[in-house]
Amino acid sequence: MNGPRRLSHWLEDFRAARRGDGPASFARWWPRHLRAAFPGPRRLTEQWAGDGASFARYDTPHGPLFLKYLPAGEREGRYFRRFRREIEYLRDLAPLVDVPHAPLLHAEVDAARRRAHLLTPDLTARTWGWGHFQTDAEREGGLHDIARLLAHFHAAWAGHSALRGIWAWQPDAVCAEAGEFAYAYGGPHAPAVQQAATQLPDLLAAAPHWGLVHGDIHAGQVVWPRDGSPPLLLDYGQVHPGLPGEDLAHLLTVRLDAGERARYGDGVRAAYWNEVARRGLDLMPAEQTAQERAGVALNLLATARQAQREPGEGVSVALENVVQGWCDLR
Repeated sequence: MNGPRRLSHWLEDFRAARRGDGPASFARWWPRHLRAAFPGPRRLTEQWAGDGASFARYDTPHGPLFLKYLPAGEREGRYFRRFRREIEYLRDLAPLVDVPHAPLLHAEVDAARRRAHLLTPDLTARTWGWGHFQTDAEREGGLHDIARLLAHFHAAWAGHSALRGIWAWQPDAVCAEAGEFAYAYGGPHAPAVQQAATQLPDLLAAAPHWGLVHGDIHAGQVVWPRDGSPPLLLDYGQVHPGLPGEDLAHLLTVRLDAGERARYGDGVRAAYWNEVARRGLDLMPAEQTAQERAGVALNLLATARQAQREPGEGVSVALENVVQGWCDLR
């Protein structure tokens, strides 16, 4: 978005915030509906900006609260769609399953202005993050926790009756979109991207089990309660219908490099598939392999698309990782 247009949108959001209109655009100014739902004094303890969202933590009479909002002036449709998807999931679907998460306390969406916010409990004081793990053994155990949490999420949504409409798996549409993207793609590792798109219909046909996929699993999306209770899965902005193998492959081939995958991969797979089976989705070894193969192809296509849209060192490393994972499967 160009500078003058962004400034115009910022001024529009500033005036709305001064009137008390929502959704929230600033950490220090809550819109009237949010103030009415959580009245009383509040103390802003921390605020920061991330990829397509801003965040703030508060001490309040209602307990510690966490606000996630689109910053003033932001009108990027992709970021707004993530927000709306996360709100819809937390509001409509998350209460239907027993996967630990931070519950939605308040949300507001303005589709015309592409504005949104959501409020949840702030878990900072009663959870640990990935940085709490100091040794290789602790980090490996943390990866197994993440794998088991993913398995819980996938098993809970496998065949769930609520998955219809926008939450229904549409493999034909996924394959068509992948083919169109790969045909026009001329970025790094184009042959691998084109191979993944060409093989995708057969890979998906070999992996018929589907449900919901988190879509962006990594160590920062999980927190561990300090009382020892099960970890919680966070950040549902990219949740979508898909194959369980997509999340597993994301963890193994996007987030881990080849050396880490060689060291931790078998243990992560075992933790994941054992937990999936324990929760009622018991796949044969060939079915497990088919899930992961399809998942790697989906992640290769998604990461190449991201690298084309948002070139940078982080996504370039992720693309190298997943391409290596794809080559290892052949």
